[in-house]
Amino acid sequence: MNENSIDESKDEVTEENDLDLSEITDESEDFTTDESEDSIADDSEDSTTEESDLGLRENLAKKMNIVLAGKARGRKTAKDVFDKDKVLEAVFDKSTVMILSRFINNGIISYVNGAIGAGKESQMYWAVDPSGQDLAVKIYLVTTSNFKKRYPYLIGDPRFTRIKRGTRSLVELWAKKEFRNLSKSFNFEIPCPEPITVVKNILIMKFVGVNGVPSPTLVESEVDYTDYEKTIEIISDLYQKAELVHADLSEYNIFKTENGPVVFDFGSAVDIRHPKTKEFLERDISNITRFFVKRGLTVDNPIDVFKRVTK
Repeated sequence: MNENSIDESKDEVTEENDLDLSEITDESEDFTTDESEDSIADDSEDSTTEESDLGLRENLAKKMNIVLAGKARGRKTAKDVFDKDKVLEAVFDKSTVMILSRFINNGIISYVNGAIGAGKESQMYWAVDPSGQDLAVKIYLVTTSNFKKRYPYLIGDPRFTRIKRGTRSLVELWAKKEFRNLSKSFNFEIPCPEPITVVKNILIMKFVGVNGVPSPTLVESEVDYTDYEKTIEIISDLYQKAELVHADLSEYNIFKTENGPVVFDFGSAVDIRHPKTKEFLERDISNITRFFVKRGLTVDNPIDVFKRVTK
């Protein structure tokens, strides 16, 4: 895992001030903001502090592409380092563009090929690192209001006791939370994408798939009883080894790979000390049971599965 991986004893997962901004700056506005744990931002402030000015973003994007074009000329391949027609969209506010440029300057990413998936809360991009390794870049949307519905997955989790108000702060905490959950799961050898780093609203992890095409999910695949057994094993290992409950598990966020199921979307996952742990676990088991039954398989009673997992 990248050296930016988290210290489990701290709420702050990674620091972003170790990334070099020397090649891209914006003279019209200071990028630094007050990141004190004690600061509290209201939702009304988000609308004026999220760098949403279109002209400023376009100006910054132009500067960024000048830098990237220079890097591209030094490469031996003709592939673009960064395809602005595919990637520079509304999701890229000033802060996001700046962070992506830092990733490239630091050698974490060489170039971004384009979008591979989109949801209400985030968009996913296929990137490549300097060694040719495929990466998935998950960018959480800072303009969405859906994250306000995520408070139940944060409040009560003893790992996150300082929750600042404001959409941007919540989105950034959610990204750190997913990174932390992935890191813990990966360290216990639970099948999940390998996390690389997280900064603000951008999470980078190893890509699960081939040539920019993600592996199919369970809902897109033919499944058998072995798939069911391995999925239940993942639920059990998450609970008993990593002491986590996914809390949003379904056939839509489990890849089917040659090596078996691989679970992703760990933002909702909670520590087993969370007061709603049992409720979330029951729901995960019920969702998986319902899916495999619909596919015509005879599976275990979800009550029995719950008892085995929590014994």
